[in-house]
Amino acid sequence: MSSAGVNCTVCDKPGVSRCSDCRTTYYCGPECQRADWKTHKVACAQMPKWYDKHRKNRDGSLHEGRMELITWDCPAEGLGWGACFKEESDDLKKDFQTKYGGDCEKFHEFWPQGFRWTCCGMSADMDYGCDHHGTGKKPCTCDFCRMGKPLPDSIYKEKTASRHGLQLQRGPDPRSSNFALGMIAETARTVMGLAIDD
Repeated sequence: MSSAGVNCTVCDKPGVSRCSDCRTTYYCGPECQRADWKTHKVACAQMPKWYDKHRKNRDGSLHEGRMELITWDCPAEGLGWGACFKEESDDLKKDFQTKYGGDCEKFHEFWPQGFRWTCCGMSADMDYGCDHHGTGKKPCTCDFCRMGKPLPDSIYKEKTASRHGLQLQRGPDPRSSNFALGMIAETARTVMGLAIDD
């Protein structure tokens, strides 16, 4: 897919693809993109990202990691590329490449559950908190950190597409402990039959 009037930042040929993170730097193909990576990665890290507008959660917490497209399989959940059913993942990938032109921002509008936040391993379609368990600038807002408990094995060791390959903290975040909120969280989890500890 050609980008009319935009040239490759390396060789000045017509740009046909762009950096999926910053979306501002164009390349004629993968060879030029690889050749430019050492130079570009520093500038890219400092540029605003398309997903920055999605960082804020309903509870006021912020995701501090990157949002990335899930491109791996998760056999435990029966999911494939884009965190959709394995049988449908090839079709979804084809839509991403043809219908959305490989544009992550446009694809996110259609399929947010196909992305994850690297700070907490949460699916990008969830906007009710960042369960970073002490690695963020602000206290974690999850039930377990408020209760002052680490995540139980049943949750921490769960195999999900959005947590694949991440080294996440178990908690608790010592800044989050709150007796009243912790009691409410523990009562609500008990009533709903959700795990509190193993």
